[in-house]
Amino acid sequence: MADREDIKNELNERLEAFRFFELKNKKQESGDRFLLPWIYTHMFGAGRQSRDSSKRAAKEINLFFNQKELREIEQDAGDLWLELIDSHLQDSALRYLKISKSDPSFGRKFLGLLAMSDEEKDNKIFRDVYSGMITLLLDLPDFPYQALMVRALDESFLTVYPERQGEVDQWLQTLPDPAMREIFRR
Repeated sequence: MADREDIKNELNERLEAFRFFELKNKKQESGDRFLLPWIYTHMFGAGRQSRDSSKRAAKEINLFFNQKELREIEQDAGDLWLELIDSHLQDSALRYLKISKSDPSFGRKFLGLLAMSDEEKDNKIFRDVYSGMITLLLDLPDFPYQALMVRALDESFLTVYPERQGEVDQWLQTLPDPAMREIFRR
């Protein structure tokens, strides 16, 4: 059992080495490559959704997960892979939502001239996550990380906004397919 933990720790270190990188001119901060899948789902999911945008999103997200370093870690991890990648997706989704909430330029209106109120911004994040990002992921049935990413977004949103549990539950009831609701594990 100790060997398995040692292997898991070594794989996690490799995953973290891939995930985090030094930012030029900002020695105290590190960049996070795992924010990219969330940026892609936000970019392609928050706007008008079409079959073409879903295909483009799938292509970009798959390119991220098919990077050579990640594929090598996945192969070496074997049956530990889903557990490892899940923890990093959870962490990065939470980080993405916290950044969105705290960013003063997120959710500007009237051509970026006016800032939204905190309530308007929180409502926009709710719509972007559930009607945009998660809806986009649910439209990618062959995507291998669909369930992990949907759960990561859902759980992270409820960590940042626990008071919105009722609204999230109502949204879940609007999903046409009960199998989609099963992804959320509630």
